[in-house]
Amino acid sequence: MQTTHVSVVDRTSSGARDRALRILSDADLQELDAAAVRIVENVGVAMPAAVAREALAAAGAEIDGARVRIRGDLLHDLAGRAPRHLTLGARAAATLTTGTGSLLTTDGCCTEIYDITDGEKRPTTAQDVADISRLVDALDQIDFCWPAVSAQDVPVERRGLCELYLALANTGKHVQTVTIVEPGPARTAVEMALAIAGGEAELRAAPPISALLGTVTPLGNDAGTLEAALVFAAAGVPIGFVTMPMGGSTTPLSEAGSLAVGVAEALTAVAVVQAAYPGAQVFICFIPSFMDLKSGDFTGGAPEDTVMGAAVGDIGRYYGLPTQCGVNSAGAKASGWQTAVDDVATTFLSLLNGVDMLTGVGMVAGGRIFSLEEMLLATQVTVCARSLAAAVGLRETPGSAAASLLPVSGAGGGPDRDRLDGDGEDAVGWSLRRARDLLATHVPAPLADDIDDELRRLAGAPQRP
Repeated sequence: MQTTHVSVVDRTSSGARDRALRILSDADLQELDAAAVRIVENVGVAMPAAVAREALAAAGAEIDGARVRIRGDLLHDLAGRAPRHLTLGARAAATLTTGTGSLLTTDGCCTEIYDITDGEKRPTTAQDVADISRLVDALDQIDFCWPAVSAQDVPVERRGLCELYLALANTGKHVQTVTIVEPGPARTAVEMALAIAGGEAELRAAPPISALLGTVTPLGNDAGTLEAALVFAAAGVPIGFVTMPMGGSTTPLSEAGSLAVGVAEALTAVAVVQAAYPGAQVFICFIPSFMDLKSGDFTGGAPEDTVMGAAVGDIGRYYGLPTQCGVNSAGAKASGWQTAVDDVATTFLSLLNGVDMLTGVGMVAGGRIFSLEEMLLATQVTVCARSLAAAVGLRETPGSAAASLLPVSGAGGGPDRDRLDGDGEDAVGWSLRRARDLLATHVPAPLADDIDDELRRLAGAPQRP
C-alpha cells in the first residue's frame, strides 16, 4: 500500500465532487481494509467495559475475557449502520451538516498558553476557555467550538463539565467536548444539552453538543470512555472516536502499519455503538504521528502526519463514515515560518481530500501550547484553502463566504498587505491585535437566565452574581 500516493480525482465521477485529491487508491483501501479485518478477527481489540462486550456478543462477536474478535462481515455490517452525515445543532447559530465541505474548529486541550497581554507562557485557566470560545463565536470562518484549553484552576472532577459550560455560555455555535470521558459526567452533559435544546426530540433532531472520545493505541479502549459513548449515543448526541497511532512506538514504523491499527481501533469502536444503538450518529477521527526518535515524543506537523491524517477522508468514504482529522498544530514553539508551512500543508491537503471536520487552529509546540495569534493566522489559511476549493469547483463550506475573506484584503478581515508594509506591523502582530480587539468588543448571544442557572448547577460552576 502506497500511502504517499496523491492523485487528482475526476470530479465528474460519482461521489468525487467534493474533493480534488485522494491519498489512498481503491487498491490501497482494499488492502488496508483487509489488514484491519485480519487484526480484528485474529488479534482482537480490548473491550474492558462489560456493557460494550455484551452489545457486541449479542450481535455475534466472539468474546474472550476482555478481548473481542469480530468477523469481517459483521464488522462491515455494524459500521454500515451509521449515518453517512452528521447533524450538528447549536443554541444560537445555524445547524451544520457534514458532507458539503470541510468544517473548521479549534483543538484541545492545551495546558499552556501565550498570554495575550505580555506574551509570556503560563498555565491555562477557565478564563482562557471562555475567551477562546468567545473568539470562536466572533470568527465566522470557524464553524464550531472545541473547548481548546484545560481549565486547570477548576478541580479535576468538575473540569470537563465546567469547560463545556464555559464554551456553551460564550458561543452560540455547536460545541464538541473532548474531556468528558466517563459515564457520570456524560449523563450530566446530556442534561445540559437537553436544557439547551428544550427536549429529547429537539436534542435528537439538532444536538447542540457532540463528544470526541479516544481509543487506546494499540488495539485498546478505556472502560469509562466506552460507557460514556453509549450514554451519549442513547441520547442522540453525536460521538466520534479518535485514534492516535504513533509509528515506531504504539504501531509499526510505517504509514501502512499505523493506518491499519488505526482503522481496526476506529471500526471496532463504531461497531460497539452501532451494536447497541443502530443508526446513532458517529464519526471517526485520525490524528496519527511518528515517534520522535530522539525523545520518544509525539512529533506534530511532520509530513507523514499530514499525509496520514488527510487519508481519513478516503477511509471515511470507503466505509461511509463522517470524518475528522487534525490540522495545523505545528511542532514550532511559536507562530512563524514553520507554523505557516505546516498550516498550509495540513489544511490544504485535508480540505482538498474532503475530510468533513478539520480541528487544530491555535495550537503550537505539537499541540502543547495555545496561541491566540496562531488561531487567527491558521483561520486565515483555511479561508485561502476554501477559496481555492471554490475556485476549482469543489463544494464550499456552509456559512463561509470564502471569496470575500481573502487574507490579503483588509475589507475581508485579514491583514492588509499594503498597510502592513507601511507601518511595520507583520501578520503575527496583526493577528494578536485583532484577537485583542475581538475579545474587547464581541458579545456572544447570551443564555437565558434560567438556562444559565441550570447549566451552572449541573456543571458545578459558580452561580451568577
